[in-house]
Amino acid sequence: MEDQGGGGSIRIDKLTDSNLYVWKQKIQLLLALRDVDQYIVEGRVPSEERAEERKKWIRGDSKAKALIGLSLSDEHLEHVRDVDTAHEMWEAIVNVFERHTLLNKLAARREFYTVKMLSGEKMLAYINLVKQLAAILKSMSVNIDDKEMAMAVLNGLPARFEALIVALDALGNEEKIFSLDFVKSRLLQEEQRANMKSTSSQTSALVNRAPNNGDINDYKCTNCGHTGHTATRCWGKDLNGPCTAHITYDRSLFATYEPLESASVQMGTKASAKVAGRGDVHLKLNVNGRIEPCKLTDVLHVPDFAFSLLSVSRMTELGLKVGFENGKCMIRRGSTVVATATLVGELYVLDIVSDIGSAHAATLQTWHERFARVHSQGIASMIRDNVVSGVELLGNESNKINNTDNDCISEKCSACVYGKATRSVIPKERSSRRAYFCLDLVHSDVCGPLEVQSIGGAKYFITFIDDHSNWSVVYPMHHKSEAFERYKMFAQLAQTHTGRKIKVLRTDRGGEYLSTEFKSFLIANGTQHQMTTAYTPEQNGVAERLNRTLVNLVRSMLAHKKVAKGFWAEALANAV
Repeated sequence: MEDQGGGGSIRIDKLTDSNLYVWKQKIQLLLALRDVDQYIVEGRVPSEERAEERKKWIRGDSKAKALIGLSLSDEHLEHVRDVDTAHEMWEAIVNVFERHTLLNKLAARREFYTVKMLSGEKMLAYINLVKQLAAILKSMSVNIDDKEMAMAVLNGLPARFEALIVALDALGNEEKIFSLDFVKSRLLQEEQRANMKSTSSQTSALVNRAPNNGDINDYKCTNCGHTGHTATRCWGKDLNGPCTAHITYDRSLFATYEPLESASVQMGTKASAKVAGRGDVHLKLNVNGRIEPCKLTDVLHVPDFAFSLLSVSRMTELGLKVGFENGKCMIRRGSTVVATATLVGELYVLDIVSDIGSAHAATLQTWHERFARVHSQGIASMIRDNVVSGVELLGNESNKINNTDNDCISEKCSACVYGKATRSVIPKERSSRRAYFCLDLVHSDVCGPLEVQSIGGAKYFITFIDDHSNWSVVYPMHHKSEAFERYKMFAQLAQTHTGRKIKVLRTDRGGEYLSTEFKSFLIANGTQHQMTTAYTPEQNGVAERLNRTLVNLVRSMLAHKKVAKGFWAEALANAV
């Protein structure tokens, strides 16, 4: 419905079975704007003795009825067809849509306490949904306070927010934490931080109650001999105690690295997190416009953390002074400022200098992940033979590329072991010689239905691989019947790029390849269709192996990053 009264054009979506509470709020605002909202509250018509007042009332009531009626669908107009006043119309709608039975209250409570944030859903939309569910309960005389709404929001967050919840708990102020406005502010900041992460440099965040900023350490431990800490803070003594150390989740930040076994750190809430290793981190700080190098020693690598933390107690132990004033944190050695941090929401963020080129230097494991779980020996070979440029290894990692006897990273990688586990093997031997020219022979196979539907609705994918060049193309599909359209897309793409047509298409005997229109298209374009013998997938081994390889890579990528399986189509596009 679009209202074009004196206040300008106003559009209100028609009432449906699922938008009652949003519709009610909007229509009440519209009635108030047109100065006729009183007619849905009071339905008594003035007596005939007060003719002028009665005439004015009827005119206003009719206007209110019109505004409400025009915002109803044809189906819902049936509910108000026989009413006489706007008040009766409003009551009829409420009686139909707001049935306050015990079952309805139970269903509304269940939905409120089990609501979950969906994959890809915006944080603000999720929080508004929780508030809307609370409003539904309040309309049923079920009291939901601000604290309960905040708890419902936190309870429905995905696993990636667990570290943030631990950090909130560490603040220790329950009354403030369980304020919906406070929780909303922190979650929106975290969403913004995650969105900016891919285009900005890595920043170190610190909580202003205990963790804070960096130092330049020279102290030598009398217990273990390492620099950067004293004997009282020595990890050689006790790594599993409460956390009073610098922490980062990002392995690529380390200049030196020492893996640790069976180590953990403990937060103030007694929650613990696994420590994967420790080492030195080099940063470039922006200190009041000056670029200053900074070395943090004995930084712990905790992959499960959502952000990096710097310990105030570590800095004060080394003689640094940490002060907070007017939204800034100043770290001083004597009278000299050595680092600064800026307040962003409830956190202080260290002022560091962006280094776009730093992404080129990474560990062999990181490059293994960036190249969609490609065999690490292949990556080492590319670097060693200068096949690619811009791929740099951190520190002593460069020694690995010359060591052909070392174990393959992908064989140690738990995500690869999980993703590449299979029940049977397609023979690797080719059943025929490789084609002499591009598109002389193209292999194709459909994979699916997959266990989980992609976020785009696909449950299958089809692959095409050129026998001569191994050029591969993959298309997600909602249904197998889309195979013909995908083949036409591939044939046009291949012809545009090579100037050649497909001579032979080799597939299994799946019905998606045997439709009349598919056969007619192949004949019209002079393409021979080779089909394998039934129940012999090895005859189409090239396509079968490609599909298996792609599924393994996708499984590994999703498992390693703990991403929902619904993102398999996006991972598949990255793997090809």
